[in-house]
Amino acid sequence: MLSVLITTYNLNTFPLVKKLHEQLERQQISFEIICIDDASNSDFNIKNEAINSLTNCTFQSLSKNLGRSKLRNLLSQSANFNWLLFLDGDVLPTSTNFINNYIGETEKNIASVFLGGIAYKNDTDSSQLRWKLGRNGEEQTSEVRNKHPYNYFFTANFLINKKVFRTIQFDDNLTKYGYEDLLFAKELERKSITIKHIDNPVFHLGIDDNFTFINKTKQALENLSVLVSSDKIKNEDTKIYKTYYKLKKYGLANALTPFISFFERKAAKKSSLNYYHLFRLGYLHEIFKNTK
Repeated sequence: MLSVLITTYNLNTFPLVKKLHEQLERQQISFEIICIDDASNSDFNIKNEAINSLTNCTFQSLSKNLGRSKLRNLLSQSANFNWLLFLDGDVLPTSTNFINNYIGETEKNIASVFLGGIAYKNDTDSSQLRWKLGRNGEEQTSEVRNKHPYNYFFTANFLINKKVFRTIQFDDNLTKYGYEDLLFAKELERKSITIKHIDNPVFHLGIDDNFTFINKTKQALENLSVLVSSDKIKNEDTKIYKTYYKLKKYGLANALTPFISFFERKAAKKSSLNYYHLFRLGYLHEIFKNTK
């Protein structure tokens, strides 16, 4: 029936697996939970080994880092059941009916892909850039998300039919952080595979500090430039590239270059989304300039 596939890196994922395991056992269905650490060599993996003591659950840590795309593909290859629930290791269901809600959707036979959504707690992380970006952009009701279903595809929490997943999979060429979810969503759209968004969110708990998040943003923008340059995604597929394209068209992109470091410092120090977006535009421009 259900294979729960969890990617993790330098995290204690046992609390997540334990909650899922409790919910799955209540459903009295065939299930498995497979969790793989992407070669973090973390001390948390000592705690994660306890996952192996739960019925139908396995944990392993890789000796070589694969990257997020390859790791998800590897997890799918290990799956035994026809529905794949992909979760990131730094999430936690907001509801005790999380599994039941997804199973109920599969029984309706309406779609092959379901997105439960992302939520953010009001806690100490709310001062961080990553929290602000998630709360303002990712945390949306299913009603909002279903208006533009392919634009709200987040890999942290989605359910997909295994046969459908294997016709697409994640792009193994993307080894850095960022935009693998966008590329996957565009493939779903290209093949006219229906996505249904439901209100079945998980809390995103692993909120990076500003400096870590900005460094990840740089990697994501480098990924974006590769995808655009190779025509795997179009200019209009992301808000940032649409904005950058307009600035470049009117000769304004170069004006950002002298201020990139300033924008970066301000974004990190003040947790300012305005400075953060200006930094992204300037950094993206520099990438394209240096790759010509």
